[in-house]
Amino acid sequence: MVVVAGSTGVLGFEICRRLRDRGQSVRALVRASSDAERVGALRALGCDVVTGDLKDRASLDAACAGAHAVISTVSAITTAKEGDSFAVTDAAGNINLIDAAAAAQVNQLIFVSFDTNGMPDAPIVDAKRDVEEHLKRSGLVYTTLHPALFMESWLGPMLFADTAAGTARVYGNGDASLRYVAVADVAELAVRCLDHPAARNTVIAFGGPEALTQREALARFEEVFEKPFTVIEVPEEALEAQWMAAPDPFSRSFAALMLGVSRGAVAGCELSEEFPIRLTTVREFATSLRDR
Repeated sequence: MVVVAGSTGVLGFEICRRLRDRGQSVRALVRASSDAERVGALRALGCDVVTGDLKDRASLDAACAGAHAVISTVSAITTAKEGDSFAVTDAAGNINLIDAAAAAQVNQLIFVSFDTNGMPDAPIVDAKRDVEEHLKRSGLVYTTLHPALFMESWLGPMLFADTAAGTARVYGNGDASLRYVAVADVAELAVRCLDHPAARNTVIAFGGPEALTQREALARFEEVFEKPFTVIEVPEEALEAQWMAAPDPFSRSFAALMLGVSRGAVAGCELSEEFPIRLTTVREFATSLRDR
């Protein structure tokens, strides 16, 4: 039995789907406030859906009881509800989950995080670092994943290419090489890390199959969509000013992420040969958007 926390999110759901495709028993941890349609989809996959809350240790103890492994993709960055914060959800909540997993003597805990080196100070950065350090001290066999920038977010219409309008944002000079990675590929690696010797008590940093600057990624979009895009340049100075003036933890964290990207942070690296996964290219991602 594998417990998946964050199972109603895009990444968590994909992990559940891939586990079930392999015939693995999955206990999907959801909140009472989780989207009913999403919960129904987890049940349709054959997951054992259990209701809990990262702020409620007893519910986590029940969720982890008898489990072989736990995978956490939990973050408040895009799914925050009332009472959520990076300190409460990303940090304290994941720490509660780690402690519950340790008490249940699960065989492995896989935590999806990101490489915070080179990132400006922000609540989400502090939370990820705190959880990673706690996990190392927990006594659990652990695997921490450091994926590069997710294509679905950092090449999508909100943060990068609005394919309908034909515009694209470039952060900073846009000349740092980044290995954009697809959510599906992160999910596949998370699943393959279960009981894998190379994933034991380690941090796995990785990205997509090619290192591209933001402008090179945009060139792929222009080739696929067969039209030029108007570039909206966001200077690093403007991003730094936005980060420094951010009025709340969420704004500061979003600003820090954009500033980090402008400086080439969360760039990723080649995936170890221990995990032979065919990774999605930027061109393939752009083509999938075109063909929707």
